[in-house]
Amino acid sequence: MKIIYTLLCLGFAMQLAAQVPNDLCSDAIPIGEVTDMDFVTAGANTDGPLHIDSPCPSATEPEIDSIYNDIWYLYTPTFTGHCLFTTCGTADFDTKIAAYIPGAACPPLDEDLLTCNEDGTDCAESTSELIFAVTEGEVYLLRLGGYGETPPGLSGQGTFSVSEYIPGVPNDFCADAFDIGLGTHNVDNFGTITDGPIHDDSNPCFQFGDPTIMADVWYTFTPDFTGSVNWNTCGSVTFDTRLGVYGPNVDCSNLTSNDLYACNDDGAGCPDYSSSLFFDVEEGMTYLLRLGGWNGSIGNGSFELINEDAPEPPANNDCTNAIVTEIIEPGGSNSTDGTTISATFNPETFVFPPCIGNTNGGEFAEVWYSFNNQGIQEIELNLISFTTGASFFADLWEDCTTPTDTLAIMENCILLNGDSTVVVTERLGQLSDTPTDYLLRITTRLTSDAPGDFTFQLLGEGTSSVDTPEALNGEIVLLPNPASSFINVKIPLKNSSNLKYTITDVVGREVMAEKLGDISGDHHQQIEVSSLSEGIYFVNLYLDDQPISIRFIKQ
Repeated sequence: MKIIYTLLCLGFAMQLAAQVPNDLCSDAIPIGEVTDMDFVTAGANTDGPLHIDSPCPSATEPEIDSIYNDIWYLYTPTFTGHCLFTTCGTADFDTKIAAYIPGAACPPLDEDLLTCNEDGTDCAESTSELIFAVTEGEVYLLRLGGYGETPPGLSGQGTFSVSEYIPGVPNDFCADAFDIGLGTHNVDNFGTITDGPIHDDSNPCFQFGDPTIMADVWYTFTPDFTGSVNWNTCGSVTFDTRLGVYGPNVDCSNLTSNDLYACNDDGAGCPDYSSSLFFDVEEGMTYLLRLGGWNGSIGNGSFELINEDAPEPPANNDCTNAIVTEIIEPGGSNSTDGTTISATFNPETFVFPPCIGNTNGGEFAEVWYSFNNQGIQEIELNLISFTTGASFFADLWEDCTTPTDTLAIMENCILLNGDSTVVVTERLGQLSDTPTDYLLRITTRLTSDAPGDFTFQLLGEGTSSVDTPEALNGEIVLLPNPASSFINVKIPLKNSSNLKYTITDVVGREVMAEKLGDISGDHHQQIEVSSLSEGIYFVNLYLDDQPISIRFIKQ
């Protein structure tokens, strides 16, 4: 009985195998150009190699990355150009397809892989689409199977097509790059394919899960001068662009990631994730320009090539050049100015501010300041933006390589969101009770935010206590604080005094002044501040020319 059962199982397995005649690479079916050719992978084995570093990984564990339940074809093109191999929208499962170099043996080796695709752009059911260069008369192994993070992977049925690919954009391929000069040029990448190399995702240009420039178009640029060039799509395109420069004097036929010369994903201050970069050029040398989208983003617009020197970053862009600042007395008006405009960062050593949630990548601008806390364990940081829409993060460091326990000291790192406010105030506690040097880092995330100018103050213990003038019969009270329309100042006087006041901003500029003459008793003074911009200000009262300053926030 067991023998009969075994024979039945064997016969059933042989029947399944017979239903997939090209299950094995050695039984690959010869084809030319075909349209809607039927296929079935159900019952097929997995006959091909793993591709650990392929451009279309499907596994979280690379040692099991494969194309499952694969079937095979021998394709001989009748033309020289580019071939389109596709199951896009024509299969009932998540397909994965590959092409191997001409003359590859069966089964092919990992290094024989020409290219592959798992999910084609806008292809339903996670079906696939692949475009690769071919030479007439050469024979290419084509492999068609299913996605899977672990065996046995997916299988199913459908149709596929193999045909000549005619690009919708003339400079879709590197070999067809347009030669351009300085100036403004129109661009669109609708209907394009990705023709360039994969890059190391440690490079900030190639993060957020996309290590290349997808849907790319190509240009060559040969300057008649030696100098610097700005290439940008800043605010002039309808899609999330990426820019890559290769060269000089590189060949499209063997272009690799090692040929990358300059790149940018999100340019500083450029809206909607458009791009900007600077690169040095030498007269007579040819540079290859690659323009595409993040994660397959497509659109149109224009770009510029400008003969322009790159701006110098701020001196304190490097932590070792941190600008020394001091803690000032509460009520003081001194502040430290700074900017993240033109600042850069080192992606190899960069540590994300602790209140950033998405740490998958991005470009940043950072500047550094140092101060000694003088043994004061609690100080107040006021950070004010001077640039409309600019945003900043602020965090503390013990030294250039060691962030402090920011959550303990600051409760959270500071975010000044320029879309909603221009000033933030944060109390810094649990500092050392002995004089200790600290570093303050101020950062702009260029991927989503604009850099800009700012100023900040470090104030004693964060109080507003002041010396009481002799003319006062108690404490001056200022309400409300923060204020939006009015501030009300109560001034209790012992005797009659001559009063005048000024209002100054955080850097000492006078924005309002009034002489009130002689006052006496409990004087109440209402001051309209609705015309002031958001920020930190000081009411400077002069009682018989004896000054007293009170800080308030205009919101």
